Amino acid sequence: MFSIGNKALTIITCAVIFSGFFYFGIYFFSPRIISNWQKYLVVNVKEYRPILEKYNRFNIQILADGKPISQNNNDTDDWVEPYIRDYSGKEDLRISWPKITEYLETLAPHLNIEPVNAKIKYDGNRASVFVPSNEGRELNITRSVGLISATLIEGLPSVSLDLEIIEPEVTLEKINNLGINTLLGRGESDYGKSPSSRIHNIKVGMAKFNGIILKPGEEFSFNNFLGAIEEKDGYQAELVIKGGQLVREYGGGLCQISTTVFRAAILSGLPITERKPHSFPVQYYNPQGFDSTIYPGVVDLKFVNDTSNHILIQTRVIGSRLVVEIYGSDDGREVKMDGPLQYDRKANGAMKAYFVRKIYRDGQLAKEERFDSTYKSPPLSPLERNPLE
Repeated sequence: MFSIGNKALTIITCAVIFSGFFYFGIYFFSPRIISNWQKYLVVNVKEYRPILEKYNRFNIQILADGKPISQNNNDTDDWVEPYIRDYSGKEDLRISWPKITEYLETLAPHLNIEPVNAKIKYDGNRASVFVPSNEGRELNITRSVGLISATLIEGLPSVSLDLEIIEPEVTLEKINNLGINTLLGRGESDYGKSPSSRIHNIKVGMAKFNGIILKPGEEFSFNNFLGAIEEKDGYQAELVIKGGQLVREYGGGLCQISTTVFRAAILSGLPITERKPHSFPVQYYNPQGFDSTIYPGVVDLKFVNDTSNHILIQTRVIGSRLVVEIYGSDDGREVKMDGPLQYDRKANGAMKAYFVRKIYRDGQLAKEERFDSTYKSPPLSPLERNPLE
């Protein structure tokens, strides 16, 4: 405050134009104007102590991709801190953004995933290297701090962290001209509790099918790609029943592979030209009705690549699960399954099963087909048991 003439004036530097006069970059206001203006500067600032004291922040659930992150009280203990308000001198509680930031910085390395660039190398009808591209993700710490703070203030039970998608620089579309750029279908089966010889044979056999490339219109034959099944081919023998006697034959467990390939072909919408179910229910092929047995020279599994581009078969073993993936070009077909459903169950274990595959194009049903399976009683049927089961 200072005086000009006998009248007191107040100096306020302001970018907003009010009544008064301008002198060397400074506005001069009369006490009456200041008094009226101060009435509009009285603001009731919300106190957060009642809210933050009432809310049990130790029970907040932190989610990443919809999955909860395990935490303890030490993680959230210092997210709220006391402080003295400058304008009133009152003690209140506030959310500590630096502490939440520290917590998220320790969490980020466990959540961040680098994108994977696609790789493919092929020679003829085989791919020696095939790596599909995958998106990466990165925790947006700044946005996640804001989301956690809002959750604490609003008293909500959970908060989803902000994970940003990172696109790979190299995709399958960019590095091959075969049209192999999309996952068409995936088949899975579980061989858990199999004997060691069966597990060995499955792993040897799976390698025969990894990287197979089929041309448009080409028919896949499981037996052709499988080849010979002998000791010299790396297979081990298993006991099977033949002629009422136990004999040792090589390749036990290979039907696990044919079943998984069959499932992948079904879910890819490819036409099946040959398939036979097992003679009796086998625990490794649950759910029953979704299997395919093979035996060279007798029974085969066949399907056709009816797409306009090449397709590629990729196989993996994950723990006790077999995974067969078929890649190709997305031509708009969509596969829906009803089943498999089991019925006509008998006390001796015999049963029947079926599933219906529906193939849609542009939202319209293009094809519907039913696959039936009839299984005999497990204790009675395997007099001539398929050694590849």
